[in-house]
Amino acid sequence: MPRSHALAAALHEEVQWLLDCKRKPTGVTVALHHAAAIAEATASGVLPLAEGQRQLLNALSVAETLDAASRGA
Repeated sequence: MPRSHALAAALHEEVQWLLDCKRKPTGVTVALHHAAAIAEATASGVLPLAEGQRQLLNALSVAETLDAASRGA
């Protein structure tokens, strides 16, 4: 599970960086924050691994979709 903790930390750092740049949370920021919370829950055993992976991939997919839409892609 150490990789899950590292992933959660990296996602939290990204969220903080986005907040520092934008000052207001965007949909991408909220989706990444949610992904970080899922990674933490999975790493701590609150969510079973398979469920955590599924939810994490969904949250990251939402973030990617919102990012692409915001850039007109």
